[in-house]
Formats: sequence, C-alpha cells, structure tokens
Amino acid sequence: MATAKDTRAKVRTSAPAPKAKPQNDTQLVLVVTPKVEGFRRAGFAFSGETRLPLADLSDKQYEQLTREPMLVTYLAEAEAVADTAAAEDEDEASV
Repeated sequence: MATAKDTRAKVRTSAPAPKAKPQNDTQLVLVVTPKVEGFRRAGFAFSGETRLPLADLSDKQYEQLTREPMLVTYLAEAEAVADTAAAEDEDEASV
C-alpha cells in the first residue's frame, strides 16, 4: 500500500535559541515571534517580530521566553539586524 507524501513546506529561518542563555555575548539579540498577536511573557508583550538584546534579559527571562511554546525564538547577531535595517532604509530612499 502506498503512503501519501508530505508536501508541506518546512519553514525555518534559523535554529531555535539554546535553552541556556549564552554568557558574555553582548553582540546577540533574541528574536521573538508570537504565535498569537499580543502574547505576553517575561514582562514583555509581543506583536510581530521583536528583537531583544541579550544583555537586557535576565537568565530567568531568557529561559521563560525560549521555553514558551507560544513563542518562536532564535538568536541573531546584533550587527546583522542593524545592517538589514540600514539596507531597508536605503531601498526606501531610492524609491
């Protein structure tokens, strides 16, 4: 008997954030996207993609955010975020 092949696209832009907060790394941000708009956790309300510098998060907040099943989290470099924003500004200026 033949089985149906799963044709759904598997979308993942980055690996999930590690469970333990990286130490002494001020160049990283935690990117948080809620599965439901307005979701609140660890003293923050999330709507759309939010970038939080790791230096601004306590170990407890980091753990709450990365272990929450209603949030999608991953780590990104702070410079990459700034470079992307600058590129978007240049694109808008050229229009």
